[in-house]
Amino acid sequence: MSDYETILLEVDEADVAWLTFNRPEKRNALDITMVEDVRAALKSLAGEARIRALVFRGAGGKAFISGADIAQLRERTHHDALRRINSDLFREIERFPAPTIACLQGWALGGGCELALACDLRIAGESAKLGQPEVGLGIIPAAGATYRLPRLVGLGRARELIFTGRIIDAAEALQIGLVEQVVPDEELEGATRELSARIAKNSNLAVRLAKQSLNQSLVSSLDALQALESSAQGILFDDPEKRRRMSEFLEKRSKRRAKQQGPAQLAIRGAAAVERSFGYDDLLGVAADMQVEDLSELVPGREGRAVRLGALLDLAAPHPGTWGAEVRSLDGSFSAHQPLDSLRRALILYQHGGEPLGADKGGPFRLLIPECEDRCANVKGVGEIVLGEAPEA
Repeated sequence: MSDYETILLEVDEADVAWLTFNRPEKRNALDITMVEDVRAALKSLAGEARIRALVFRGAGGKAFISGADIAQLRERTHHDALRRINSDLFREIERFPAPTIACLQGWALGGGCELALACDLRIAGESAKLGQPEVGLGIIPAAGATYRLPRLVGLGRARELIFTGRIIDAAEALQIGLVEQVVPDEELEGATRELSARIAKNSNLAVRLAKQSLNQSLVSSLDALQALESSAQGILFDDPEKRRRMSEFLEKRSKRRAKQQGPAQLAIRGAAAVERSFGYDDLLGVAADMQVEDLSELVPGREGRAVRLGALLDLAAPHPGTWGAEVRSLDGSFSAHQPLDSLRRALILYQHGGEPLGADKGGPFRLLIPECEDRCANVKGVGEIVLGEAPEA
């Protein structure tokens, strides 16, 4: 990062930028040089797509920003007011592409409080003091407080704070909704890093588009907001990262369920002398002459190791006169009836590439019946084979 006169800028390992107001001898008072430094930093960071969040904090532990530099402020005229020096800067912060966080310790007054209001989130140490004391100096808080503060705390509370210039502590700021979290000062940096890291672990594009939609929520019509949301969602639906993240979620959920439920079992029950359940290791232990090492030799287009279902049926010993069975998937989403002679020709695919058959390939157990046109010829995730009489017509 470039060198600045009044701020420090670094990017951590989570791609979170930390901008530190560095005028501790002046309690980080906001002067024109700091305004220009922050504006230059924002421009630099906005061009870096990797940035996932931006944190603002003050050096020295005594102040976030204690306010504007009064000596400079005293000399400003109406021409300076119309230039919107601070107001435009805070608008840039509000519109920064990634989420922004104000990390508040000590004084955050006047322009310092208004800068915090322009951030997306505010986390405060117990020593934080916030307020808009401008009317006591003969001016108003004209860099966003008159419209941002009411959105956070309500119009009545904003009027009271601005009309009186009262300074509030962190506990009251949390109570009225001016900050989202309060922690002991010594835990402030850690809590801010934890918050920013939780943001950073999400899809960067999704978070940025969500911020755009949220920023428009108070200034656009419902029709415009719906159009913006659906357009943003359309971009994300086609984003490769969305597919990757959802695939990982489904895989983790599948593994979690499998862990909760224990090892998958293929059950043969109903009209049988012995009800049997077979796990992966049980199928591996079936006699070699009942194994099909290369399934593609019998079922073109399929790969892996299978066991002949007839061998498993013999172990269960169907009752004399048994017509066939109802084959059910493990999740209960599919069932079909098959005659016993078809089932004896069937194969249970359970291994691929030397590993248990994954859910993405129809595992853990997939039933296949060669040269069978019935829709039960290929049952993914088969879990039960219930022997019995022929189904009613």
